[in-house]
Amino acid sequence: MSAQPGDTSPPAAPPTAPRRPRNWFWPGFALGFLLLATLTCTASVFVTGLNPLDISDLGGQSAAAWTPPPVTPTLPAAVPEASADGDASALGAYSPGEQVRNITPSLVNIRATPGYLGKPAGDVVAQAMPGDAVEIVDGPVVADNLTWWRVRPLAPGAGAAEGWMAEATASGVQIMGR
Repeated sequence: MSAQPGDTSPPAAPPTAPRRPRNWFWPGFALGFLLLATLTCTASVFVTGLNPLDISDLGGQSAAAWTPPPVTPTLPAAVPEASADGDASALGAYSPGEQVRNITPSLVNIRATPGYLGKPAGDVVAQAMPGDAVEIVDGPVVADNLTWWRVRPLAPGAGAAEGWMAEATASGVQIMGR
């Protein structure tokens, strides 16, 4: 429609879409979540009880506190150099036929070959439990700056998996002991 001469009425506004009702999902969800969280916390207080706290409880002065055992630092054991062929028989802290134990509180790997650096996972043939006895079969051999002994596990169920076990760790913690 075009405007007629002498027509004083304002131009017609474009038609508008009817208004949608407001979506109350998210405000209702948030309100429901807060109500559920409040009820859950209140119920847990009633079930477990609410004990009054004192500042001395927070400081730990009302009860004896656990203190760790004293740590005795140990220096790394010096590993004497072996001969050029890797034989370290002059190092003999132990001798073949002697029984020694794993004196560490952890499992110790018994390996197919002496050394631990760059070895595949299949190099571990057995593990000695804390306190397990092994018999010295051969050695010592120096590899990866550690002294290694060929051992045979004596624990029941350990099988006859002979292999090499280090005398001490790289940090100097003694593994084998009498």
